[in-house]
Amino acid sequence: MSTNEEASGYECSPHVESSDSDQPNVESEIESSESEDDIEDLNDGNESEFRSFIGADGIKYFVPNCDDKEKPQTNQHFPALEDAYLFYLNYGRTCGFDVNKSTEKSDKHKNMLAKYIECNRAGSPHHNKSKLLDENGVEGKKKRRKTTSRRCYCKAKIILKPAGHRGFVIMSFVEEHNHPLATGAARMFLRCNRNVSIDQQHFIMDCARAKIGATRSHAIAKELRGSYEDVGATVADFKNFSRDVKIRIGDHDAKMILAKFKLKKETSNNTFYYDYKVDKQGHLTGLFWTDVIGQANFDVFGDIVSFDPTFRTNRYNMVFVPFTGVDNHWKNVTFAAGLLAKENYKNFKWLLLAFNKAMGRVPPCVITDQCLAIKKALNRWWSKAKHRLCMWHIMNKLPSKVGPTLSSNKKFVENLKSAVYSDHLTPDEFEERWNAVISEYKLESNTWLTELFNIRDQWIPAYFSDIEMAGLLRTTSRSESSNFFFQHFHESGDTLVEFYSSFESAMDKQRLRYAENENRSEQIPTTDTTMSIEKDASKLYTLEIFYLVREEIKTACYHTTMQDMTKDNEKRHFKCKDDLLHDKIFEVSVRLSDNYVQCSCKFFNRKGYLCRHAFAALHQCSVKHIPAGFIKPRWSKNAIKRHSFLGSSQLKEICEARDRKKLKRTRAWFEFQDCMNQAGEDEDKLDSVLTGVQSINSLLAKNADDTPVQRGAHRADKFIVPVPESDVSVLNPNISRNKGCGRRIKSAREIAIETGNGRKCGRCNGSGHNVRTCTQNKEPV
Repeated sequence: MSTNEEASGYECSPHVESSDSDQPNVESEIESSESEDDIEDLNDGNESEFRSFIGADGIKYFVPNCDDKEKPQTNQHFPALEDAYLFYLNYGRTCGFDVNKSTEKSDKHKNMLAKYIECNRAGSPHHNKSKLLDENGVEGKKKRRKTTSRRCYCKAKIILKPAGHRGFVIMSFVEEHNHPLATGAARMFLRCNRNVSIDQQHFIMDCARAKIGATRSHAIAKELRGSYEDVGATVADFKNFSRDVKIRIGDHDAKMILAKFKLKKETSNNTFYYDYKVDKQGHLTGLFWTDVIGQANFDVFGDIVSFDPTFRTNRYNMVFVPFTGVDNHWKNVTFAAGLLAKENYKNFKWLLLAFNKAMGRVPPCVITDQCLAIKKALNRWWSKAKHRLCMWHIMNKLPSKVGPTLSSNKKFVENLKSAVYSDHLTPDEFEERWNAVISEYKLESNTWLTELFNIRDQWIPAYFSDIEMAGLLRTTSRSESSNFFFQHFHESGDTLVEFYSSFESAMDKQRLRYAENENRSEQIPTTDTTMSIEKDASKLYTLEIFYLVREEIKTACYHTTMQDMTKDNEKRHFKCKDDLLHDKIFEVSVRLSDNYVQCSCKFFNRKGYLCRHAFAALHQCSVKHIPAGFIKPRWSKNAIKRHSFLGSSQLKEICEARDRKKLKRTRAWFEFQDCMNQAGEDEDKLDSVLTGVQSINSLLAKNADDTPVQRGAHRADKFIVPVPESDVSVLNPNISRNKGCGRRIKSAREIAIETGNGRKCGRCNGSGHNVRTCTQNKEPV
């Protein structure tokens, strides 16, 4: 499988004697004084591959042994010059030497008279020495590279000349080489045998999407094929292919990614949406995209969206902004993504408008960090969305704002967190707890805490209890974990084309995980109680959500107490004491006509499933099924198929057609491997496999559209969009400088950690150890 794919599919042209062309009187450039019968056998065990003899000039020559059908013949015709080259290349591969296209002789009108195709060891080994000479022709002091040369004045070659409508004819053939020919393992290092096949090119690109470099790709290919000889290419060849892809992209990166997006939009019936923006000079500054699966996910799971920019994902330092939510399995789901050159108001404005146009609506709630540019853009262009700040980013600053003494006080931290993180407090209760903590620890003059209290409606859970599903996210941890997930697929030096290819691979993995979770959720889990309502929940919800609902049902049984119950014509009213929340009392009402339940904790509004207090009240009313109005579609099984028009009508068809070619290629390769395994070491079976493969190869070669355009196409174009010929000229992005670039002012905490002088021994006041390991603890003997 290491042969050149083009040459292996070429059928040898028959030997044709030319009577109408002048036979050139070309003498052999190597004359032997011995007849063929007197040739001395000096092959040293390689007589089956070549024979050798000493010429009249005292030089040892080597003549390959091969079938006459594969050997060039004088007066042999070829339709095109490329066919002659491929024929001689295949001859060299069989005999153990490489070939080069060499000199071309032309007349004064630049009409070709002769073309030389020769052994690659022809010419002088010092042909590059002139590069080391100065203006006077003297060798300078320029440092030489440690290189070698394989050239040794070898004269083996074929000389071709034009033959009119017959194409080209061999007018001279020199068979003898002045160097040994490659045999055994040495053959795999011949350039003609070092070919990165189409299958291997796909393999290298697939590995690159999984963040596996060329070196490791070659090692994996060796294990798959069995040996390095069977790979048919060296590590350098794998690296060169990866390099060629990057070079091919080069200055056309922005054009290529936009051409790829345009093609995806056309082939997906316009369900793929993208947008971009450029600066005044034409450099790409913004890119946004989403597909039909992302739109279907937003359709069902778009109650709350988190996005947090991340960096170092491409060679231009553009900011990567994935829009992230929570699916019905409590896992991250990506709706769309964008790349921005700068983290400023204008770019965020454009990104938000592009998202709104693609999805058709604004999410009810958005969570971000404390970036002022994002806040300004959200307030202006997504004014209907409730903007929530990340609690983790805020509380992470606490030690540096209140000092090390107070931040290490466990009681202070617990009291503050009980006010900040509690989901069950009302705004008045939160303010009461907050003021109590501030008063107890004399923090009225702390400017940072005062500013946080002034913006409490932007980050404290008590102020989001009326926002539907606002309890799903309190921090940008979903975005941060999503960014961490994507980093397993991206490299900081990736081009935009490579970046998007890796993004597709990451999304494939995310969506595979979703399909696995959907399949798991078809199973019916075991229940922990005998309550009918728990069995009902096991049939409605996905596994992950059922486990959460089950905890609420169990807590309703073991940790809630009904303190009081009243009844009127329409409802039953309960006062439920919660043991896990310090015996706090919650008011619950159940409407008798349809079992509609309400709880003062507003848990269902925040999370989308009933709370323990509601389950306790329903149990008192002998309700055995969850009321239909309290089954959120977003938490149910097969949520996308059942509750999204996009998911039900187009998702399946697009997913099935997406990787059809890749799947067939993989199956064909495994079928061939299976044939080789069945053939084993049986020579007759191996001959049958070889004959069958050659027959298929010849058939494919005959049917191939081998036009000059195809022959001249770059080998990377099969994996990236070819350079588009368009009037629209979009230049590559400039290298951006965003947050995290360059130097910044370090906090005292960071400096102390880096220097290691933060802690000292309590016994001797020394650094680098503690009391337990202090040398002064040792008593003298």
